[in-house]
Amino acid sequence: MQTDTATPTIEVDSTIVPDAESEQPQTITERQGDNARASWRMSGDHVQKALACCTPERKELLIWCFQWCITRGIWFQDFCKQVDYAENTVYKVLTGRHTDPKTGERYDIPEKLYQACLNFRKLEVKRAQLGETDFIITPMVRRVWTGCDLARESRTPVIIYGASHIGKTWALRQYTIANNHGRTVMVRVPAKAGLKGLIGELATAVGVSPKGDTPKMIARIKRALSPNHLVIFDEVHQLQYTYRQQSFFACIEVIREIYDAVECGMVLCTTNVFRTRFESAQKEELEQLFRRGVHRIQLGDIVRVEDLKPILAKAGLDWPTSKLTVDVEGIKDRPHEVLRQLAREGGLKAITERLRYARLIASRSTQILSWAHFLHAHLIIDTSAKAPDDDWS
Repeated sequence: MQTDTATPTIEVDSTIVPDAESEQPQTITERQGDNARASWRMSGDHVQKALACCTPERKELLIWCFQWCITRGIWFQDFCKQVDYAENTVYKVLTGRHTDPKTGERYDIPEKLYQACLNFRKLEVKRAQLGETDFIITPMVRRVWTGCDLARESRTPVIIYGASHIGKTWALRQYTIANNHGRTVMVRVPAKAGLKGLIGELATAVGVSPKGDTPKMIARIKRALSPNHLVIFDEVHQLQYTYRQQSFFACIEVIREIYDAVECGMVLCTTNVFRTRFESAQKEELEQLFRRGVHRIQLGDIVRVEDLKPILAKAGLDWPTSKLTVDVEGIKDRPHEVLRQLAREGGLKAITERLRYARLIASRSTQILSWAHFLHAHLIIDTSAKAPDDDWS
């Protein structure tokens, strides 16, 4: 990686930095209102440039802290308090102004700040993981994570296909938390947003202002990314539902353009419906991007038994045999058949929500969770979805 020993010129982004010459970041909230992002008076592409001379591990750590805070709504002032460092010094480090007063040579990130940021990351990741108490590492999750690792290692696009509602987004979000060392960016593709909406989401994820014209945003995104980044696009099939027919292909083409400029790893996660469209399409834009990626990860069309078993075991339920019948208030049903139907028609969320409801039912009667509680929850949810009978006759 090339380094630039000269003091960088920090470009002013008026939507984020109203006064680039001011070195009083603690007063930014008074001018821009109650907005945590506005308290970070720098942009992702500027931070990449400002830290270019720093050692790689320290640079990546500071970039992680920057990206984590702006996406989690953590104020700049609060971050500085947590790392116990002066706001003015942190501001200078992130904007390339932490220099030798005599020579103008930029200093590396101070050891004390580096160690404090390591502790900050460790604590924040632990808190984030505790917030996902129901997350279980299943074989499907491992396949998703393998796809992400392949993309990062090969620096090529990896396509992950799978049915809706089988846990793809869940797995990607956990990967981003566990493997983000300032180099993992996850973008949830918005529905019907078109090119500007997609680029705006990516710009926000890398710390660039989502305002302004699209070509300028694209240029700044390229500068904010580096070859050791991994960019994850989730719900790519949403691009099909834009108001302009050609917008879908324009989005794919711009993703390819960004990849060619940066040559970082990319993951495109989508449904099997999108795969069918891609394989039947003759559009050059699709071919140009997908030919750059060798790896394909196919997750299947339904929730698999091997993925359900560890989730149920975590809840304290043994896998039901196909002959097991449970009676709930006079209604008999087979848990195995209910699970099969939900896996095919409702997806993973339909099953985990019944588990959550079943726990609630069991807790009210201070009982250990059983299949009877699960089927009770299923009956309640299933009945609620049906229209009531005509009571006039």
